[in-house]
Amino acid sequence: MLFATLDPTLRQIRLPHGARALLSDTVGFISDLPTMLVSAFRATLEEVTLADVILHVRDASHTDWEAQARDVAAILDELGLKGEAEGRIIEVWNKTDALDPERLEALQLAARGFDPTRRPELVSAITGAGLDALLARIETVLATNRVMLELDLAPEDGQGLAWLHAHTEVMARKIRKDGGVRLSVRVAPERLEDVRRRYGLSAQTTSKD
Repeated sequence: MLFATLDPTLRQIRLPHGARALLSDTVGFISDLPTMLVSAFRATLEEVTLADVILHVRDASHTDWEAQARDVAAILDELGLKGEAEGRIIEVWNKTDALDPERLEALQLAARGFDPTRRPELVSAITGAGLDALLARIETVLATNRVMLELDLAPEDGQGLAWLHAHTEVMARKIRKDGGVRLSVRVAPERLEDVRRRYGLSAQTTSKD
């Protein structure tokens, strides 16, 4: 809706394995934006180009939702994101609570027809349906450039364990016979050197996820 969002709002969210992300809304993407407003909104819209993940939230209950999607695609194209951002755009088909059972079933079937990397996520912001799957999908996209490390912590290193939970994604945890802990953690590129310095040679790169 025009002018419903003028100042983007930032909110922190926690992903399934403990990582935090910042979620930002944008001004609405509308067709035929008046010329005098284009420059005012452009700075906000250009923030989209810096996002690691772009959620294209669509109103699945709207009668003209296909035209709305074309408007968004046109704006993304103007921002130079039509091809470059394809791997980090997740379509979110919202308002499933407002659909009749036949329409919902048809959309679920349509979504399954997409390639898994482009498959829309069906959600309801009202009931919370589908939001867990959406968060997991966001985490998967964000993890594309993250590195998996195996770490061994001494039994008394509670501070180190707390630090890892706060700054990495702890994917697996196993107690050793000596009481120590072996952890599999997923680390963002900007955190990798911090982890290596803090844990020294005990940090061994195992894989990319």
